[in-house]
Amino acid sequence: MAQANTIYQEESIPSPLRQIWLNFLSYPMAMLGLWIFAAFVLMAILAPILAPYPPDFQHTDALLSPPSWHANGNIAYFLGTDDLGRDIFSNLLHGVRTTFGSSLVVTACAAIIGIFLGILSGMSRGLKSSILNHILDATLAIPSLLLAIILVAISGPSLLNVMMAVGIALMPQFMRATHNAVHHELSREYVVAAKLDGANQFQIFYNVILPNILDALVVQFTLAISIAIIDIATLGFLRIGAPAPTSEWGAILADGIDLIFIAPWNVTFPGLTIFISVLSINLVGYGLQRAVKEGLG
Repeated sequence: MAQANTIYQEESIPSPLRQIWLNFLSYPMAMLGLWIFAAFVLMAILAPILAPYPPDFQHTDALLSPPSWHANGNIAYFLGTDDLGRDIFSNLLHGVRTTFGSSLVVTACAAIIGIFLGILSGMSRGLKSSILNHILDATLAIPSLLLAIILVAISGPSLLNVMMAVGIALMPQFMRATHNAVHHELSREYVVAAKLDGANQFQIFYNVILPNILDALVVQFTLAISIAIIDIATLGFLRIGAPAPTSEWGAILADGIDLIFIAPWNVTFPGLTIFISVLSINLVGYGLQRAVKEGLG
């Protein structure tokens, strides 16, 4: 049986998606952020299983118990308890689903609608484009958090209303980022060349414009997740977010703010959780931006 000739090795060219992944792997900090992000996603899914206690269960014999590594701590309460005897670790785990999980859902919905409207705005001309631009300018003049507070104040405090308010507040940012990116690409020489070759609007966008604006969309998406986490936590901190007994990072932080001097762990751990989640998302966004730009550049 004749053996295949292996003297001349054929060069294997990775696909664009594989090239983006290989580029992403070359950034250690981005990979660290991805592992932390994946850990938060798993905690959001498995929170009821991982949490040792129900979030609203009160241990009346362990009020303000310090973390387990403290001299007066109890191993049964890893991060300590609050003034009602609720386990902080269990509360934070259930809060991952409320704050982190809700921010992912909200951002995905806002991205789908906002990017679609931004594409229509960027690819259109004349009166339609002018009207959309003026609407975008008017909505972007209001900070997303302020707009979310106004919408929640009108609709009432509930987790669904908070998610809808934050999503509506994030949509104009996706629309503006997509509109600017598409509008900028339309003036490029290769877009003009594609038009002269007879390509229609869909072909121009999908084959020519979209690969060149992916990095901008990735940056906007990761930034929006961070904004959503902070907005949802802020609304909870202001007591107009998800109502009790729903565990939410901002509400947990607000509950412990009066105890900062006698039980600082009630504030430290929720604050660190918010900080680490936002930092991990920003690291992933930075790595994806660089990887997409190098992989499709």
